[in-house]
Amino acid sequence: LMPLGEHFHIVTALPALFFRRGRPANAVPTVDLSPLLDDAADASELKVGARSVADLVWKDALDAFTCTECGRCKDACPAFQTGKPLSMKSVNDSLKHHLLEQRKTILAGGAAQADLPALVGEVISDDTLWSCTTCGYCEAACPIELELLPKFYRLRQHRVMMDGEFPTELKNVFDAYEVQSNPWGLPADTRGDWARGLDLPLIRNAADMAGVEWLFYVGSAQSFDQNGQRIARAFVEILREAGVRFGILGAQEPTTGECVRRAGNEMLFQQLATTLVESFNGLGTTRIVTCDPHAFNSLRNEYPAFGGHWEVLHHTQLIARLLAERRIEVQPTHERVLLHDPCYLGRHNGEFDAPRAVLGRVTRDALLEFPLHREKSMCCGAGGARMWMEEHIGTRINVTRVEQGLPQRPNVIATACPYCSVMLGDGLKSKNLNETIATRDVAELVAAAMVRTRVNG
Repeated sequence: LMPLGEHFHIVTALPALFFRRGRPANAVPTVDLSPLLDDAADASELKVGARSVADLVWKDALDAFTCTECGRCKDACPAFQTGKPLSMKSVNDSLKHHLLEQRKTILAGGAAQADLPALVGEVISDDTLWSCTTCGYCEAACPIELELLPKFYRLRQHRVMMDGEFPTELKNVFDAYEVQSNPWGLPADTRGDWARGLDLPLIRNAADMAGVEWLFYVGSAQSFDQNGQRIARAFVEILREAGVRFGILGAQEPTTGECVRRAGNEMLFQQLATTLVESFNGLGTTRIVTCDPHAFNSLRNEYPAFGGHWEVLHHTQLIARLLAERRIEVQPTHERVLLHDPCYLGRHNGEFDAPRAVLGRVTRDALLEFPLHREKSMCCGAGGARMWMEEHIGTRINVTRVEQGLPQRPNVIATACPYCSVMLGDGLKSKNLNETIATRDVAELVAAAMVRTRVNG
């Protein structure tokens, strides 16, 4: 009777667990774009991403029937918690019923499958698809580790590359990346202007790279956003005080394109990825440190598929190492510091301890935690290209996240991501609290507490 009732998940749970990935998807499914570049290819036969259930992988269908409908996926989903029409439970339920309704057509295969309805519009709405911040909480919270992000990525790829349908705000983002290689659309040749007056080592060739321990990959946020530039300068102070030999690429630094990939524009991402890999490998790059968890995740988990094999650290990991080795010394200078866990550092890469180890050294009082922290941390709302999209439904994610921390009465909300810093800062500003509660990156707090011993420190 189980296959016919509501307890079918008892049958499918063990296979679903056996085939689980084990961590929220930190890499977008790669698309073979070679047919798109072949002039002889039949455009009508090209497939990118997923349009109908026929384009999903078998695990997507297994997950739909395995969902226990417990609702844990909604507990800290930033979209669901702020009134958007998204929960993995609802997506799986809709997909399961659709699979049953279309079972004859699916089993018939062949040309019959061309008549299957489009998933976006028929099974889930555009608002559901684009509400996702790709934070990975739903996958981490699921007791049987079902997967949502891979199918959402494939659905976005089809909507963007085949249907040409996506939120209007993303057009400006795609255009900015194509022309200037950054989402702000600012001149690419000004990418290194944030470092004026700092006299930083500029890497121009393989010989320069061989003379440094680390390539400091600055990224777009630290290059073009004033808040991010402040973070980059603080990190530079730390590296210099520790005597770390490092360099930057300045105006020649390529972008990771992480944002456009999660927005579904795989063609543009792969173009940007090719440029970055050729640049880094041509310079003989082996070790990279970055303040941006999104760049950290992409360089570490996605670029190996494109020939980029490097050691990649997040700046909190390197700072924690420098403190442990006593290459820098700090005196506690801040009280009541509340830590926000970035999704792409924590859930997607399992790094929760480094920021806490560092902040434990620079705060006088015990480090404060959000009620939702570590694996259960709620997203700031910037991931999955949501940084560049307005919230038209429900309440604002960043404001809700800030409100969760106010009962702790913090003086500072500490972040380890430039996008989190912007989002939480804007959340505080919307509540007129930006004058009483500061938003600071871990690097800024360390730089403020650091005991200077070097002349150039």
